Amino acid sequence: MTYKRIRSIILAGRTILAIGMLTNYLSAQIDNQNKPQEYASEIFAETFAFKSDSSGKGRLDVYIQVPYSKINFVKEEEQYVGSIEISATAITQEKQEIWQISRIVELRLEDFSKTTSHRFSSIKRFSTDLLPGKYELVIQVKDNESKKTATFRKSVMIKDFSTDTLALSDLMLVHRMDVDSMQKKIVPNLTGILLKEADDFYLFFEIYSKPQIDSVQLLCTFINNKKEAVEKRVKSEALTGNLTQITWKIDTPPLASDQYVFLIEATGYSKTDPAVKVHTSSSRPCLVRMKDLPLVVTNIDKATDQLQYFADGSEIKYIKEGATQEERQRRFLEFWAKRNPDPKTPRNELMEEYYSRIAYANNNFSQYTEGWRTDRGMILIRFGMPQSIDRHPFSTNNKPYEIWYYYDQNRKFIFIDESGFGNYRLQYLGSSLWGRIN
Repeated sequence: MTYKRIRSIILAGRTILAIGMLTNYLSAQIDNQNKPQEYASEIFAETFAFKSDSSGKGRLDVYIQVPYSKINFVKEEEQYVGSIEISATAITQEKQEIWQISRIVELRLEDFSKTTSHRFSSIKRFSTDLLPGKYELVIQVKDNESKKTATFRKSVMIKDFSTDTLALSDLMLVHRMDVDSMQKKIVPNLTGILLKEADDFYLFFEIYSKPQIDSVQLLCTFINNKKEAVEKRVKSEALTGNLTQITWKIDTPPLASDQYVFLIEATGYSKTDPAVKVHTSSSRPCLVRMKDLPLVVTNIDKATDQLQYFADGSEIKYIKEGATQEERQRRFLEFWAKRNPDPKTPRNELMEEYYSRIAYANNNFSQYTEGWRTDRGMILIRFGMPQSIDRHPFSTNNKPYEIWYYYDQNRKFIFIDESGFGNYRLQYLGSSLWGRIN
């Protein structure tokens, strides 16, 4: 994309942001090989605990999803070849590594368009049996061509499913089910996203029960960030012995775009004594959203506040004045649609780049305030990743400071940590440079 073309999307002859700098950053990302936080975006890793066939243990299933756009493909004759290495390690609370696995995944594609697509992914599953307890799981994904690496750390709890009269496994959102005459194969939804446009979604889990329980009442409750139950769904289910697999089709609730927890509760009654009631539950977070938003945007009101480096006050005010969250989201998407550098594509790369910078700032610069609000966050969001950073930690005569160089823009920025606690402040701020920054 040329700078001239990018300039054409600036509104009414007024520079909203040096959008060309976003393109510069896109190029810089290709050259910057060692940014795990950047490479990890859109790679998903999730775990699910089930009862194991081994007595007294639980089975841990680990899923990793890597979109083809995160894999560097090299042309070999008539094919495009990519290779990634995926590893997982389980660590006890005593810091002992008790399980480790590593696999090389090679992909061969004939269609070049798939090599840069976000719609196609490689999904791999690893499984192991573990004793009940709490573990740390370290998952690493490395692209073997670019050497870029993403690392994920997750806290995992393995329950003792054998001791309770009634128990539930972890909950799995279903992305796709492949059914043949022999078996049903479930592909999980690792993003945790429920699209508002979808009529329904599927939830998979297992029920473990003792012989005296032959049926259960299931209650699915959606809980918002205020701990309020906002939607409920109910169904009855007959149990099929000690293990019953449930695939529950649930109509998508009319919820505002936001983060939620869905809680599944199972209540069963004893066949021999109906007065005896047993109860168990399991929960998982989810995100309800419209399909056109970047993955890193989880709250439309916060995303609107974060437009302060890109939009003027009247534009932000107009979005915020929407009477409902749906109306505010519609205005938000309209704002970005007017600035889409390539409306023919299903994704708005400019919006995604802007919010990926915000996510990077939050991951790397948050101290007493969110990273995107810090001086370093502001510069990174406006100008992209610097070509070079000259870091100077504590010394006898100087306070910690950093110098960021943007050679292609003929700029440099100096940040000084006056307090010594990582709160780097920009020096020599000039109003002529910043325009309407508040």
